[in-house]
Amino acid sequence: MQKYKSILIFGPNGIGKGTNAKAVGTLPGFLHFSTGEMFRHLAARVSEGTASDLERRIDKTMKSGGLVDDQTTVNLAREHLEKEVHDGRFKLETGVLLLDGLPRDRAQAEMIDAYIEVRAILNITASRAIAVARITGRARLEGRKDDQDEEAVGHRLDIFYANAEKILSYYDPNYNGQMTYSSNLIHYVNADQKPVKVLRDCLDWLVRTF
Repeated sequence: MQKYKSILIFGPNGIGKGTNAKAVGTLPGFLHFSTGEMFRHLAARVSEGTASDLERRIDKTMKSGGLVDDQTTVNLAREHLEKEVHDGRFKLETGVLLLDGLPRDRAQAEMIDAYIEVRAILNITASRAIAVARITGRARLEGRKDDQDEEAVGHRLDIFYANAEKILSYYDPNYNGQMTYSSNLIHYVNADQKPVKVLRDCLDWLVRTF
């Protein structure tokens, strides 16, 4: 089976990971795939009354504050990507997939090995203080209460960093536990910079690598 050639777009939420992935995804030959967008589209189908029974159960889980289990997430992602290929929006032979939000943990990393070939990891990350400030600041601007509490945001960052270490060490056995680590596989981008400089660094790396 031919696998999807992929770049993992890695980093905590709220520091520009998705923004940069979308920007790169506009280039010919690249496709941005976000699990966040996948689940938002699922929720929209539920609201429209066009969702399947499985999608309604998943939506109920998310609305109750629960996490969708790993196997279901991986299966949904695979179905979505197969549709992208079938509809001609992605060429499996030549295209490069930008994975945003998948894998979420090491279990998902192991599961997607069956159909995903990780060619590189772009680790867009900021210092903890900057990450907390940006997440809470954006939440206040958007009127979202869930990300305005610094303690709650800090707790979610702790979970992200714990999972990040397991995922990065899965793909690179030499990973040293530091989010600023770079290697032939993993490229660190400093997201403490202005957004335009972060995008510049992502594109500079892309030109050298692909």
